[in-house]
Amino acid sequence: MRRLKLTIAILLLVGSFVFADNVFVECSAVPSRNQVKITWVTQNEDGIAYFAVLRSTNDAHYIELARLNPKGAGSQYEFTDKNIMFKDISVFFYKIRAVDKNGKPLDETSLIVHPSISDIYRTWGAIKAMFR
Repeated sequence: MRRLKLTIAILLLVGSFVFADNVFVECSAVPSRNQVKITWVTQNEDGIAYFAVLRSTNDAHYIELARLNPKGAGSQYEFTDKNIMFKDISVFFYKIRAVDKNGKPLDETSLIVHPSISDIYRTWGAIKAMFR
């Protein structure tokens, strides 16, 4: 039993060093009605000048949507990407980037959003198509 406790303590200590520089603890991107709500929680904000929220439709070319100032370790952040047209796009790619005062990325996390079109919208679209 004592050996098990010692092993667990060592693993926790090693884990804290391995993940000490990670900025992001949890992140999510939830689509709804032509918008995507992006949230994240930080663990470590040392040296961060701002968070950049970026979006892409092909995971290659990203545009910056917003910059948010850091609030301190353990803070929760939220950004809503409004007026998105899900019509012809099957997936959106988002990145949240922690940037230092020199513009250098310190950490980054990626999110993928698959917009779901409601059955009502699909049915209405099918009905409209019949009368064209």
